[in-house]
Amino acid sequence: MKPLARLALLRGPIAAAIALIALGGAAVWYAYADHARAELAHRLASQNAQRAAQALQRARRDETRLRDTIERYAALADKGLIGPERRLDWVEALDAARQRHGVAQISYEILPQRRLDGDAPAQPLEWVESRMRLRMTVKHAEVVLRVLDDLAALPSAIVQPQRCRLARESSASPALSVDCEIRWLSLRPEAAS
Repeated sequence: MKPLARLALLRGPIAAAIALIALGGAAVWYAYADHARAELAHRLASQNAQRAAQALQRARRDETRLRDTIERYAALADKGLIGPERRLDWVEALDAARQRHGVAQISYEILPQRRLDGDAPAQPLEWVESRMRLRMTVKHAEVVLRVLDDLAALPSAIVQPQRCRLARESSASPALSVDCEIRWLSLRPEAAS
């Protein structure tokens, strides 16, 4: 057989081999491209999962803070520090202190409530104060401190004595005349303003 005849016989298998090599190369290229797309999709999915995990962690931390804040708000509201002033409680506490500590005479005047930050824009919770002018006649100065301690123990307001002036009623009498200015601080929700 002639060399050209042998070559003619191998033409079909050579063409098939070339076609299979081309097909194998195309398959390798397609597999490589698909692998690159899969790696990119995996990287994006990992980044999204990491962002979601961080968002979940922030949400859990915020939830804990929010629950703590709600519990503190509820505790303050239960005590009466948030909401309308409980002036009747104040008056009853003054009367109980008068009886408990033997105050001879007591009188008071409560001025209207006002916002502490009057010029600031309204807030969801605002500090408000009512000033009280308290006058008493007592046997000695320690009674004044006891009365102020009783008022400070009230949970429905923060009591801040601003000033107290004590004076002898007369040189013959041991009784003291007391004139105090007291701030009663509480929190008022914005809707109540």
